[in-house]
Amino acid sequence: MSALDDAPATGSKQARKQTAQQQKIVPSTVTTLVTVESPAADVDPWARGNRLRKDSWGLVMRRVWADFFHDALMDRAAAMTYFTLMAFAPTVLAAYSIATLVFSSRRGEVEALTTQFIETYVPRSMAEEAGNIVSSIIGSTREGTFALVVSVLISLFAASAYVRAFSRTANTVYGRVEGRGTIRTWALMWAITVVLVIGAVVVLCANLLRDTVVDSVIEPVALRLGLHGTVDFFGGIFMPVWNWLRFPITVVVALALIAVWYHFAPNVRPSRFRWITLGSVVALVTNLVVWGAFSLYIKYLAGVSIYGAFGTVMAVFMTVWLSNTMLILGIKIDAEVLRAKELQLGLHAERYIQAPPRSEFAAQQQVRAKKKLEERSGRIFAYAARGGQ
Repeated sequence: MSALDDAPATGSKQARKQTAQQQKIVPSTVTTLVTVESPAADVDPWARGNRLRKDSWGLVMRRVWADFFHDALMDRAAAMTYFTLMAFAPTVLAAYSIATLVFSSRRGEVEALTTQFIETYVPRSMAEEAGNIVSSIIGSTREGTFALVVSVLISLFAASAYVRAFSRTANTVYGRVEGRGTIRTWALMWAITVVLVIGAVVVLCANLLRDTVVDSVIEPVALRLGLHGTVDFFGGIFMPVWNWLRFPITVVVALALIAVWYHFAPNVRPSRFRWITLGSVVALVTNLVVWGAFSLYIKYLAGVSIYGAFGTVMAVFMTVWLSNTMLILGIKIDAEVLRAKELQLGLHAERYIQAPPRSEFAAQQQVRAKKKLEERSGRIFAYAARGGQ
């Protein structure tokens, strides 16, 4: 082949090389610390006077929509679903142990409430199997008070993996890495898990306290103890009022649990603790819709599905995934509302939310580790640039 034949090929290689040099990427991580512009002591982004304008609401909705897909938040919800399933058994054991510790002299009543819960909320096709699973999980709680306390601590530590997964997702939503040390983070996530499990026990007990439970559990015990006035009080006064208060109390407790979760999970130090936020309300309402749809599936479709129990299991997985997605959506809304409020105060929150971190110790260590890796990579590149000499 002649030199003229080689020219086009050489030119095309140079063109491809030039084109390759012009291609660009968006880095997924940074190796530098970013200084946030904390507001003055008398400036609060959450002040009543700092209401979002119309254009700010538009920014919130656009950023939530764009970042929800760019940050792969549904994938992170899938990861949280995995930890949900892994934490199921420890959480059940912890909840049952807490209930047994509180009602240590009423173990039979606790078991009756557990059976009542399975009969009420678990499909008939899976009720027996669910009962066997729960019985095997709670079998270790018959070892005495000390063993119960130990099992609670260990079970809550195992269940906190789910809370830690949510904390990592929350940091991604706020556009930062974890700055708290490992011991501090794990201890805080364990404490949040304790609060969430206790709150879940309260919510479950509140929803299980119905006329059937009073008639089958509380009334026989009260009559054996001669507490006839208690029976009359529960049946004639308390239960009619409780039937009206059950749902509002459940909503209030659920909002409080979400508020605690949203406040302490991310590496963000807000100016104040807020019991009710737009994100927490959205998360709660959408979760009610998701679990309501699941209950309708169990009631009308689970028994006639050609997939049987397998279809029910898949429905559970899908419901848990959607539930976690809605929880992430809620904290994303709160983060973008905070960003918009900071922008209205003149803070440079266009790229990074300016709320200060709870700690930057671990973040500094991570930056130093990445810089060392980059320096080592640079030495390899320099060696190659010198022709291997």
